[in-house]
Amino acid sequence: MNITRLDFLRNSAGALAATSAFGRAFAAPSERVRLAIVGCHEKGRGICVMRSALKVPGVEIAWVCDVDARARDFAAAEVERLAGYRPRKEKDLRKVVEDPALDGVIIETPDHWHAYGAVLAMLAGKHVYVEKPCCFCPREGEILVDTWKKTGKVLQVGSQRRSSRNYRAAFDWLAENGNPVGELRMARCWYSCNRAPIGRGSVAPVPEWLDWDLWQGPAPRTDYRDNVVHYNWHWFRRWGTAETGNNAPHFADVARWALGAKFPERVIASGGFVFPKGDDYEWPDTYSMSFEYPGGKVATFELTSHLRTMTFRNVGTGALVYGDRGAVYFGPSDDVAVLDEKGKEVRRWDRDTAAKSGSLTNPTSSLDVLHMSDFVSCIRAGSQKTAAPADEGYMSSYMPIVANVSLDIHESIKTDPNTGRPVGCRAAEAMWRREYEKGWNVMEG
Repeated sequence: MNITRLDFLRNSAGALAATSAFGRAFAAPSERVRLAIVGCHEKGRGICVMRSALKVPGVEIAWVCDVDARARDFAAAEVERLAGYRPRKEKDLRKVVEDPALDGVIIETPDHWHAYGAVLAMLAGKHVYVEKPCCFCPREGEILVDTWKKTGKVLQVGSQRRSSRNYRAAFDWLAENGNPVGELRMARCWYSCNRAPIGRGSVAPVPEWLDWDLWQGPAPRTDYRDNVVHYNWHWFRRWGTAETGNNAPHFADVARWALGAKFPERVIASGGFVFPKGDDYEWPDTYSMSFEYPGGKVATFELTSHLRTMTFRNVGTGALVYGDRGAVYFGPSDDVAVLDEKGKEVRRWDRDTAAKSGSLTNPTSSLDVLHMSDFVSCIRAGSQKTAAPADEGYMSSYMPIVANVSLDIHESIKTDPNTGRPVGCRAAEAMWRREYEKGWNVMEG
C-alpha cells in the first residue's frame, strides 16, 4: 500500500489556534474525545497509558489496534471492564485513521513505528500522543516537527515528567528564591538496569496470532526470529534504538529542560559490549554520552543494560543538575531535591509529600494521567502547546539518537545549535536517514 504525504494532506485539518494548556482544569465528561490505542500488549506500555487515558473525564477508547490478535482481545476486554463498553478492534493503523469520528491516536508501538505512525495520523487529520523516542533517526524527527507545524494538529510526546507537579514546583521555587544554587550549567544523568539475557534466537515460523509483515511496517523486511517480539526488539538495529533510545530520553529531557538548552554544538559518545556474552544484542549495552551546548553548558549521560550496583544516590535512574553554588536532584517516582554546595538538602519534594497533598505523580500511574489529561485538554482547546510538544520532544529524542550516530562512526559530531544538523561530517550526514520498505514512503513522500 503506497501512501504519500500529499494524499493525507488533502484531508488534514487546518492550523489550530495556540493557547496555554498546562494546568487547565478537566473538561466536563460530555465533551467526548475519541481515541485509539495503537500497541496494547498485555504487559506493554500501551496498556498502562490506555488505563490512564480512561481516567480522564470524557475520554472514550474507540479503537484498540495491535498486530497481535491476543493483545487486541485483551485490550478490548480491559476497556469493557473499566469503561463498560466494547471498542472496535483492528490490526492496521492505516485503517483506524480512516474513521472520521476519531479525534486522536495513542502510539505505543516499537520505535521504528513511532514517527511514521505519528506522521501518518496527523496527515489523516488526527491528534497524536506518541511514545519516546519520537523518531527513529534525526530526519524522521525533522519531518515529524514539520508535519506538526503544517497540519496544526496536537502532538504530545511521552515525556511524562514534563507534567510532574513536583518538578515544576522545584523550578518555580528556584525562580522565586533567587536561584540559590546558581545558574544551572551542567547535567549528569544516568540509567542502570540488570536485564536478563535474550540468548541466541533462530528463524522460526510466524505465530498464528501475529501479523509479522505489519509488525515490521516501514522497516525493511526480514525473517521472523523467536527472540524479538514483544520486547527484545529494543536491542536490534532494524527496529530499536538501544538503551539510549529506550531510557535516555526521560532524563535527557529533564536535563535539557533544566539547562534551558535546545540543540547542542557537539555530541560525542563511546561504549561497547561490556557485559552480555553470547547474546543477540546488536546495540552495545554500555554507553557514555556528552552534549555541549551554547554558553558553555554541558549534559552527560551514562547507561548500562547489565549492571545495577553502585548507582548514583542509590537509584537506577535520575539527573543531577549543577550550578556553581549547589545542584538540583531529579529522581524517579517524582522525587526532587535542591542541594547546597556540600550536598545537604535545602528543599525537597518527594513521593510522600505529593501523596499527602493529593498530587502523587508516579511515572507509571498518576503521572501518566496528568500527561494524558494535558493532551486531551489541548485537543479540546485547539492548542498545540502541550506539556511536551513535537519540537521539544524531538530535541530530547535527538540526544540519544545522535549519540548512537556518534558511537557508530567513532567520531564526535559538530552540530548547528539552531537546527541540530551535523556540520562538516559526511559520515553523520549519511546516517541522518533510515531505509524504508518499498511502498512505505509517507515520511519522504
